[in-house]
Amino acid sequence: MDKPDEDLMREYSEGNQEALSMIFSRYKMPIFNYALRFLGNRADAEDIVGEVFLAVFGKRYRFDPRAKFSTWLYTVAHNSCISKIRQRKKLLSLWSKNETDEWQEWEITDSSGEEVVEELDRQELAKYIRMAIVQLPDEQKEALILREYHQLSYAQISTVLGCSLDKVKVLIFRAREGLRTGVPAFLKEERHD
Repeated sequence: MDKPDEDLMREYSEGNQEALSMIFSRYKMPIFNYALRFLGNRADAEDIVGEVFLAVFGKRYRFDPRAKFSTWLYTVAHNSCISKIRQRKKLLSLWSKNETDEWQEWEITDSSGEEVVEELDRQELAKYIRMAIVQLPDEQKEALILREYHQLSYAQISTVLGCSLDKVKVLIFRAREGLRTGVPAFLKEERHD
């Protein structure tokens, strides 16, 4: 059974380097994916991972588990992403400009032709969903990413974004409404090209 994150941080503060390795292996890819979706740049996402784990290293002796460790970690990632955006003075796309998702390998099953066609349809729909997410206002986009891609609770998202629970609910509702109109618009546009 996996040890809780808070226990691993306690062990790390007592000098157990293996505990830090376990935390790193547990959260490296989720934090990287969060930053990549938020910033749209692989190099910046890698920087964010480094910054987040430097914060973990820095809190080694002072970590106080008032909130869930994962919530604290995503809050650090959120703040680092915002700082990165301020440094750039503009927000780039959430995903790379090319049509291939370098950070996500799409697997097509080697089976009947129907299943391959269905998988390609799912992948194409996912592309349009990502395109529609990019068009959302920043707060809606971030709340939706934290909820749908990282399965954070509304309360955790509230903590990460530093806003009320009601605001989180409104942001996610509006983001989902935006996708309901945005995805069909991209599909319609694609068919007319």
